[in-house]
This record gives sequence, C-alpha cells and structure tokens, in this order.
Amino acid sequence: MKYLISFFLLTPILIFSQITEDISRDTPSVVKKLYTKGSFMYGPGTEEVWVATKYYQDSDKDPEDIYMRPGGGFGIEAVIGYDVTRFLSFELALGWLTSGEVIDKDNMAILEKFPLQAIILYRIPINKKFTPYIGGGLATLLSIKYTEKVQGTESDVIYSKPIGFTILGGTEFKKSQSPWYWFGELRYNILGEYTVKEATMGGRTVTGIIQGSSLDNLNANGVFIVFGVGYYLK
Repeated sequence: MKYLISFFLLTPILIFSQITEDISRDTPSVVKKLYTKGSFMYGPGTEEVWVATKYYQDSDKDPEDIYMRPGGGFGIEAVIGYDVTRFLSFELALGWLTSGEVIDKDNMAILEKFPLQAIILYRIPINKKFTPYIGGGLATLLSIKYTEKVQGTESDVIYSKPIGFTILGGTEFKKSQSPWYWFGELRYNILGEYTVKEATMGGRTVTGIIQGSSLDNLNANGVFIVFGVGYYLK
C-alpha cells in the first residue's frame, strides 16, 4: 500500500519536474554574442531614370541609353550585430550602393548612396544548420550623390537624406560549431523620395534648373537580394 501511495505522490512531481526542465531548456537564454557580417546586395529598384546615352566611336554598334535606379543598385554592406538571446539580435549596417555606368574617367553617369540601418532580428531555429529569421528597423541614406561627366566636364547633384524603414526575411546556414555561417535575405526599403538639395555643372550652381527635372523627386523605395557571410567574434 505504501508503495502505491508513493507512486501516486511521486509521479506528478516527476512529471512536473520534467515539464519544468523542458520549458527551461526551450526558453531563450542570454547569449551575448558579438558578430559581424559582410554581404553583396542587388536591387532593381521600383523605377529607372534615363540619365545619358553612350555612343560608340569607330563602331557599328547602336547608341545605348544609360539608366540609374534610385531605389536600387549593386553594392556591399558591413554589419556589426549582437545576440541578446538565441532568438533576438540587434544589428547596425552600413553599405555602399551604385547604379548607372562608368565609361571611362572622363565619361560617366553614376548614382552613389551610403545606406545606414538599425535592425532588430528575430530568429526561428529549425535545426542546428538552418535558421530562418525576420526583422525590421530604421533606415536612412547618409549620402546620395549623382555624378555625370561628359568629355571631362563634371556635373554633381546632391540629394536630401530620407529617413524610413526596412523590413526583411532570410535564412542562415551554419556548419557544426564553426563561427562562420552563410546567409541570404530579401529586404524591402521604404524611404519615400529624395529631392535635390544642391546641384553644380562645371563648377556653376544650377540647383534651380535641376529642381523639378527628371533628376528630382526620385523614388527611394526598393527590394534587395542580399547574400553574404557572417562570423561570431566570441
């Protein structure tokens, strides 16, 4: 009888103990891991703007139009991140983007941007190798400059700095206990428009002429494909 009583008394305690252990194991722990990432990114932008026409001398090739993508482009990005828990991370990302074309040192039409983003990531671990994640945060462009050179004569347009948001989703791939991992993500930047702040042509100020032209009120929104590698510092 006493064994039966012991069984009924101890069984709920053991079950409760196991449940508590499982919950504790699944609860995000504070990991405090610092990491860095580097990536390549490309975005088609939501619109393309004609900026110049390229002519071929001593060739039968037809002239080609050159376009820039205000909300897109090709570039690189560096990230510093910090794992608060195994699920939650904070990141600060600084990048460089360009679109247009450089024909030679005296003939070019390019748009350069330096995006800065503060992002919160939420990871959804599937197994030890694959970890999908979603995230979002604040985004801005530290510098936006359009440069056009025709036969060595340079024109520059500097734009206002928009502030907006970014949302993203991706996955990480990691092998065993290596501090290195690969990642890929799809990102959408919501920055509205940027407008002409200052413009010069051959050293002369032409801000009033450029304002209201096709180079003004450019759509800064865009989708980006991002691929890169990350490394945990500790």
